[in-house]
Amino acid sequence: MYVFAFVLFVLFMNVHCNERVRRIVGGQPANIPPPDDPVVYTRFNGKTAVVRGVLDFPHYVFRGIRYAQAPVGNLRFVRPQEYILEGFVNATKYPPPCVQPLPNTANIVGEEDCLFLNIFSPTLPTGMEGLPVVIWIHGGGFRYGSASQYGVRHLVARNLLVVTIQYRLGSLGFLSGGNKDLPGNAALWDMALAVQWVRNYIGFFGGNPFKIVIMGQGSGASSALTVALTEIAKGNSAGVVAMSGTAVSHWALDNTPINTARELAERNGCPMTSFLTMIKCLQVLNPKEIISGDSFIQFERLQQRGFQSGMAGGLGAAPVNEGRSDGRSLPSLVQKKPMEDLQSNNIPKIPLLLGITKHETTRSCTNVFKNDIFKSLTTIPDFLETHLIASLQKLIELPKIPLFPATNNTFGLDGLLQTLNPGKFRKYVQVAPNDFRSAFSKIAEVTTDALFNVPAFLTANMWSKTGETYLYKFEHAGKLKKGNFFLNGFPLVGLYGQENKTDADANTVSHGDELNYLFDAQHLDGTPADHNEISEEDEKVRAHFAQMIADFARQGKVKIGDKPVSPFTADANNYIEITSNPKENKNFQFCQMGLWLGLAQRLQSSVCGVFNVLDSELKNVQKSFFDTIDKTSGQFKELTGGLTGALTNPLNNNVLNPFGFGSKNSGKTSEKKNSLDGLGGGSVMNTPLVGGLLDPVKPKPQHNSNPLNLFGSRQKSRKTDENLNTSLEKMSKPLNIFKGPGLLLK
Repeated sequence: MYVFAFVLFVLFMNVHCNERVRRIVGGQPANIPPPDDPVVYTRFNGKTAVVRGVLDFPHYVFRGIRYAQAPVGNLRFVRPQEYILEGFVNATKYPPPCVQPLPNTANIVGEEDCLFLNIFSPTLPTGMEGLPVVIWIHGGGFRYGSASQYGVRHLVARNLLVVTIQYRLGSLGFLSGGNKDLPGNAALWDMALAVQWVRNYIGFFGGNPFKIVIMGQGSGASSALTVALTEIAKGNSAGVVAMSGTAVSHWALDNTPINTARELAERNGCPMTSFLTMIKCLQVLNPKEIISGDSFIQFERLQQRGFQSGMAGGLGAAPVNEGRSDGRSLPSLVQKKPMEDLQSNNIPKIPLLLGITKHETTRSCTNVFKNDIFKSLTTIPDFLETHLIASLQKLIELPKIPLFPATNNTFGLDGLLQTLNPGKFRKYVQVAPNDFRSAFSKIAEVTTDALFNVPAFLTANMWSKTGETYLYKFEHAGKLKKGNFFLNGFPLVGLYGQENKTDADANTVSHGDELNYLFDAQHLDGTPADHNEISEEDEKVRAHFAQMIADFARQGKVKIGDKPVSPFTADANNYIEITSNPKENKNFQFCQMGLWLGLAQRLQSSVCGVFNVLDSELKNVQKSFFDTIDKTSGQFKELTGGLTGALTNPLNNNVLNPFGFGSKNSGKTSEKKNSLDGLGGGSVMNTPLVGGLLDPVKPKPQHNSNPLNLFGSRQKSRKTDENLNTSLEKMSKPLNIFKGPGLLLK
C-alpha cells in the first residue's frame, strides 16, 4: 500500500511539473505576479476602515491619510476637529501641501484642506508588539514645507515606523488676537491632534503606540518641544528629538500676536470695529490673500528690524502663550511659557535628544544678509560690540534659577544668570581693522551662539534634571543637498541655488544641512529631487546619524557604535560631535556660554582668560569696528567677489512693486523709518528672501555731516572715499530673484 501511494505521488508531481514547464513555451517565462498592494484594516470609535497603500520598495507607504476635518470656512483659525477613518481609504497619493509661498516665483501654492499625514513602515502588521514610531514635524519658519518632501527610507531601513505630518502654515495656522475670539495656536493643535491620532491608529499599521518619539527641525523642533511640555499632550510621546530649535528659542513664541492680526486685517481691508467682525471677514477671504499678507508683513518687518531678526524669527504669526483659560471654559494648549515650565521642572519624564549644526547662521551671513552686514560694518562705529551684542542679548530669555550649584568664589554665585555689559564681549568679538572676512565669520559665530547654542544649552541643562538628555553638534560638511533645499525661502537659509559657490560655503554646516543625512530630498508634492553623488564620508555620517535616531527611538538612549553615550550633565556639559567618526566631548561652548549667560565661575577660570571679562576697563584693547577703509577699488572687487559679487548680477531686470500684491489696499503704504532696531540706519535687506515677496524700493542714501568720522578715521583721502562710495552703491542694488509680474490674486 505504501508503494502504491508513493507511485501516485510521483505521477502527480510529474504532471504538476510538466504543467509548469508548459507555461514557458518559446523560452518566454510568464510574468511574475505583482505584489499585493498593502491593505490595513482599522477599527476605532465604533467605525471600521480599509486603508489601501502602496509598496514603495523596500517599504510600504500609506499616503495622504486625513487626520482632521478640513479647516475651511468657519473652521479657519480654530482648533482642528478629529477625523475618524471609515469605509474605504485610498492612501496611494501624497496630499497637497498647506498654503504657502513658492520661493523664487510670484506664486502661492497648496490647499487649505491639508491636514493629512503619511505612514511609512518596513513591514505590514504582524500581530507582535509593534515597531517604534517616529513622528516628523517639518521646519520652515512656520511658513514653508510639507510632510511629503522628506523621504524617510534611511530611518525605515532601521526598523522604524515613520509618520510625517502636515499642519497649517502662516496666519492660517498661527494667527492670534490673544483673546477668546482668536486664541491662536491652531497649528499646534493640529500637531497635538496628529500625535493623538497616531496613538489611536498606529497599532493597526504595525507600530507601538507606547513608543512614539516626536521629532522636528527648526520651527518643527521648537513646536515638538512646546507640545511635549503641554498638559494636553503629556503621556502621548516617549521621547523628543529637537534639531536646531527648542521651546525657548526666540521664534518659539510670539509675544505680540495682536500686531500681526491687526496688520493682516488692515492689509486685507477687514473692519476692526470688533475682533469678531474682523475674524468673520478674514474667514471669507481667499486663503492666498492671507498668505500674501503674511509675505507683506514679513517684508516690512525685515526692513524695520534688521538682519538679526531674519535669523531669529518673529517676522509673522507664530505660537503664543494662551494662558490657563481662553475665556471659553476650554483647556489651553500653551498655558505657561516654556521657560517657566523648564525652570520649575514641569517637564515630562521622557528622554530628549537635541542638537545644533556647527555654523547655523553662516550661510545667512555670507549670502542672505551680506549687504546689510557689510553696510553695518562700514557705517556703524563699534558695530560688533556695541550694537550687535546688545541686540542679540535682547533675544535671549534667561531663566530665573541658577543653572549650577552654588560654590564659594569671589565673583558671586556660580549659577547666577545675568546679562553682562556688552563691553565684556570686546575680546570675544575682536577682529583686525578692515578684515571683512574675519568680521563676517565672527558675526556668524556670535549669532549662532546667541540664537542656537544658548537655547540648546539652557534646554539641555534644565531638561537633564528630570529626564535623560543628549546633546549633539553636527559638524560634517558634505556634498549632499543643503538646508536651503528643504527650507527654501525661509529667511535664515535663503533661496536654493542662489548661494555663493565658494570654498568657505562648501566647508560650512549651516541651518538644515544635516537634514539630507536623515532624509532623501523631495519636492513639496513628494516627487523625488535630483540626488547628489554621495561620498564614502557622507555614507558613514548618514549611517551614524540615522542609527543614533533609531537607537534613541527604540531605547531612549544613544550609542556611538556599540558604546553607550553618557547623558548630558550640568557638570560635564558633554555632547556628541557628529562626523564620519563621531565622538563624545565635554564643555559645550564653555566660555561662550559663560559670556552669554553670565556664568561667574567660568568667566574667572584660566580657560576663559583670553576674553579678559574681569578687566572692566580693558584699556589699550584694539577696538572691534573698522577704523579705516583704506582699500583700492581693485582690492574691494577681490574682497567682495566671494561675499557680495552675486548682488551685482541680477537674474533679470523686472523690478517688481514691493507693495503691489494685487490687493485693494496695495497703495496704502506708510513711510517707515529705516532702522536696524538699534543697529543704525540703512536698508535691512536688499535681497528679497521669501516667495511672494518682491524687490524692495531702493532706500534713500544716508547722509552724514562729517563723512570722515563715519568710519572713525580723519586720514582717508577723497579718492578712497569715492572708491568706497562707488563700491557701496554697487552693493546696494537690489537683486531681483523673482520671475514674472507682481503677485496678482484672483
